[in-house]
Amino acid sequence: MLNRDTGPDAGSSRNLILAMVIGLVIFIGYDFLVLRPMSEQQRAFEKAQKAQQIETKAKQEAGLAPATPVNRDRAAILSESARVAFDAPEIDGSISLQGARIDDLSLKNYRQRIEKDSPEVVFLSPEGSKSPDPNLAPFVPTYGFFGWTDFTGTQVIVGDTTAWTLTSGETLTTQTPLTLRYDTGDGLVIERTIAVDQHYMFNVKDVVINNSATPRALRNFGVVRRHGLPKLLNFMTLHEGFTGVVNGRHFEIDYGPTEKGEGQEAEKLKGGLPSTGGWVGITDKYWLAAVLMDPKTPVTASMRAFPDPTGRDRFIYEAGYIGNQVDIPAGDRAEVSNNFFAGAKDVDQLNAYKTSLNVTDFDKAVDWGNFWFLTRPFYAILDFFGDMIGNMGLAIMLTTVVVKAAMFPLVYQSFRSMGKLKKVQPLMQELQTRFANDKARLQQEMVNLYKREKINPVAGCVPILLQIPIFYALYKVLLVTIDLRHAPFFGWIQDLSAPDPTSWVNLFGILPFQAPVDWPIIGFLVAVGIWPILYGISMAGVTALSPQSTDPIQRRVFQLMPILFTFMFATFAAGMVIYWTWSNLLSILQQYVIMRREGVETEIDKVLAKFFPKSGGSGPPVVK
Repeated sequence: MLNRDTGPDAGSSRNLILAMVIGLVIFIGYDFLVLRPMSEQQRAFEKAQKAQQIETKAKQEAGLAPATPVNRDRAAILSESARVAFDAPEIDGSISLQGARIDDLSLKNYRQRIEKDSPEVVFLSPEGSKSPDPNLAPFVPTYGFFGWTDFTGTQVIVGDTTAWTLTSGETLTTQTPLTLRYDTGDGLVIERTIAVDQHYMFNVKDVVINNSATPRALRNFGVVRRHGLPKLLNFMTLHEGFTGVVNGRHFEIDYGPTEKGEGQEAEKLKGGLPSTGGWVGITDKYWLAAVLMDPKTPVTASMRAFPDPTGRDRFIYEAGYIGNQVDIPAGDRAEVSNNFFAGAKDVDQLNAYKTSLNVTDFDKAVDWGNFWFLTRPFYAILDFFGDMIGNMGLAIMLTTVVVKAAMFPLVYQSFRSMGKLKKVQPLMQELQTRFANDKARLQQEMVNLYKREKINPVAGCVPILLQIPIFYALYKVLLVTIDLRHAPFFGWIQDLSAPDPTSWVNLFGILPFQAPVDWPIIGFLVAVGIWPILYGISMAGVTALSPQSTDPIQRRVFQLMPILFTFMFATFAAGMVIYWTWSNLLSILQQYVIMRREGVETEIDKVLAKFFPKSGGSGPPVVK
């Protein structure tokens, strides 16, 4: 039935309002139902860990348990161990001779904060270390190493505690590799050569020499290990934890499920899944540590979490692989080459390794999301413009123009339908008044009106529906790709991946105090800056051009949506808000021109008429 409250125009407006309200409810609900529980879970974890430490300490004081080692300053641990430094164009650090662990690595091209004098991002750290600054990511011990077991895969012959001897090389560079040596004492000698490339890849080549009188059988393995949880961002749309491609299948498993033995085939992964080629590792938002599996050699890959036997951390997280049996006749030798990646998830570089080293789907280290078929091309366009003009903010705007141009044929028809709908609103109101007491007749007359004017009342929602996946795709790009990290725009926007730093509370930086944007629940109300306000104004413009419901309550809700969404977008990345504001401005221009072609006077015309009155006529001329 069609009536004053349920006519096609009211129905389409109601659907649109309902979609907006649902979006707002999801946003607020996400804070209460996801972020807050995650934070509480993290606090509960820390509380349980602290209680465990207190209990352990009590047992130790009573002589019922050995002393638990404690994490110490990272610099102190580095200074106490035998190490060999490395210095490459994009990374520097050192390799421990204990286990030949690559456990000290900083990223030269990335800083902790946007200030130029901010320290480098410290990615890998040795076991037992803690950062002097808890805000430095990831601030938990993380490292990679390679070794050998017996043919059963149970007895480690060369592992993370093996004492290697440096035989050649003083500092590892792209031109000067290191050579290490280890003698097992029972006839096996391993000569290890470690090389590093221009970016983030280490190559570790082992030559195993069997000097004994009997044949030997060994198995090679590679491991990425992390002690304890890093400071998680806890974004529902961002993966942090285990990742990799095993036998052509992409895996993403969070820390929590792995601790419980849950997730994608967790039990099988814990025991090991066969794979030829691929890679496994541990990922943060922007950084990845991974061991790469030879594309021609069968191995068994695994991802697992197990309690820390020292009690220092609650869990140790480990991703790695173990190869098939390697037979070494007496007096003979065997050679195995391994690769270890530790660095930024730069899409171009991941693709370069994917090609040069034949690494299966290495670009999937970036969390493209379920809409990867949109996110990847969207990123490709953004990256193209970013490289061309050198400003990612302008690249976002140019990408938006491209997307709008591609969608224009369909949007044009939708906007025409919206213009016609707005044009006949006086007739609709007249029908609703005339047949207010005859619902069946009202429905019939409304349908006839739409047929006569060739109007599809729901077509106006199509542009919004089309922009939802595009919105999500750009949101993912801004969230997960490193190109936007610390990328400036103009003026006060110095980091497109962070929210607008201004706030109405301190008059956008005029008053000398920091706005409390981190307050729980109400923080997003305080965080409204200049760009979110510009977005709200642009959304109000889009609303003014849209057909208005005849129901006063719906119309009022519709008018309040720009204000609500202004607060909602306050905590979004500045690049996202810039995109949506610019997109709204382009939509206003498109919609205004199309409506004037249909002879519809808009709210914008009424405003312009007040400031630029004309003699004769009513409003601007129709565009032909």
